[in-house]
Amino acid sequence: MKDIAEIRILIDRFFKGDTTLAEEQWLYDYFKQQQNLPEDIESYREIFLDLDAISLCEVPPMEFPEAEPEINLPTIDQTVSLTPPKHRRLWIQVATIAASISIFLGSFWIYRTYESMKLQRIYGGSYMIVDGERIDNLREIMPQIKSALSLADDIGSPSPTDLINQAEQDLLGNIQDAQERERIHQLLNQ
Repeated sequence: MKDIAEIRILIDRFFKGDTTLAEEQWLYDYFKQQQNLPEDIESYREIFLDLDAISLCEVPPMEFPEAEPEINLPTIDQTVSLTPPKHRRLWIQVATIAASISIFLGSFWIYRTYESMKLQRIYGGSYMIVDGERIDNLREIMPQIKSALSLADDIGSPSPTDLINQAEQDLLGNIQDAQERERIHQLLNQ
């Protein structure tokens, strides 16, 4: 029977893929038979029992006779950590931040493209000449376009006096009798 240090070395070799089928079967049998194991070795019990349950080939367990000299391998104290290494966590965080920035920049680019298409559809072909230089950038000339449109709206809407005069002309234009038209004109202008 092997001591705990040799078991640890054999487990380490198993996970590196350096064991023979016979040694692997010996590990399966060892974990089936032994009950009181150190905590670091006990953590491997379920792995080896599961592997034994699914093993496809039946290899008789290898007996290690006491008479043969055993090779003394240096002990390596390796514990299996369930937490990822710090650099891996750092890369995950960096990747998450990079993905967030990419999504933000992509959304911003899509919005700007949509806005440019909308401006192009409405004001396409508009330009300004400033100091002899033609400016086609709709974003740059948009304030002047809005100012010109509001000025055009103000010019296009008639004043109340113009509306009254227009209504008076329409009313008088529909009267056929010249004397009656003159009398109504005088009444309206009193």
